[in-house]
Amino acid sequence: MKTVVSLLLLSCALQAFEYNLVPKKLTKDVYCFFGKPENISKENGGNMVNTCFVQTKEGFVVIDSGPTYGYASQAYVQMQKIASLPVKYVINTHDHDDHWLGNSFYKEKGALLIGPETYEQNIQPGMATRMEKSVGKETYAGTKVVKLDTVVHDIHDLTLGDTVFHIKQLVPQAHTKGDLVVYLPQEKVLFAGDLVFNDRLSSLRDGSIIGSLEALDLIESLHPKIIVGGHGYRTDSNATSVFKAYLTTMKKQIQEALNNDISIDEISNKVQMPEYEKMKLYDVLHRRNVFDAYRELELYDEDE
Repeated sequence: MKTVVSLLLLSCALQAFEYNLVPKKLTKDVYCFFGKPENISKENGGNMVNTCFVQTKEGFVVIDSGPTYGYASQAYVQMQKIASLPVKYVINTHDHDDHWLGNSFYKEKGALLIGPETYEQNIQPGMATRMEKSVGKETYAGTKVVKLDTVVHDIHDLTLGDTVFHIKQLVPQAHTKGDLVVYLPQEKVLFAGDLVFNDRLSSLRDGSIIGSLEALDLIESLHPKIIVGGHGYRTDSNATSVFKAYLTTMKKQIQEALNNDISIDEISNKVQMPEYEKMKLYDVLHRRNVFDAYRELELYDEDE
């Protein structure tokens, strides 16, 4: 009875923004909350990201803690409805703030935080975040930036109960310079973070088109049955296909433009890719993606 009351009090205390989180069960022990495939806004409270949790005999492991303290607290309430277990670990897939700003809630609950080296390098307590500016102070209330307990430089294996988690940075730079995947070999489930997008376009602003394609190849080489990306609803074994096709087509068209001496000022008009116009955020991101990919490919020698 005390547990139920405390959960109700926690839920009521943090209703500045109601996320209406409903976990989707992907396997016997794997659940995810799927955010809307759109940009951060006050209207969605930053709920445009996918976060997941894995139930083990000894507790939960969270993969990405979400955009705010309030989001994490409401996610925790949903976990406790499934099983009265502690959250033992939180794994952050990369350092973009929509994926980790729920960390402080789980830290208060005693969880250990795991993340990439870029988090340690770029994230400092007290720093301003784009999320606070985007969602407003009321929705952001209680959210704090906290340090990691474990930094993954390349590979980190974790076992909780009978569940094994392989945590690995596949390439030096893809979506960012510190993308981690989390792989559950027993269930063949792979959490890809923002290496995989569905239902909307990604941004290449901090990344590499070459590294992204290499990372997608490596993900596919593991032959996972379920692939959960950082954004979008598709989770089957072919969840990489749409994003990979987008990047492959863009790379080919830019390389053809470079061979024909198309300048950087002309490239966005040259590589429009109308077959992807219906994807969400195309108008916001595509031209910049082409520009960023051009600058990278201009210096790229495929024979090196």
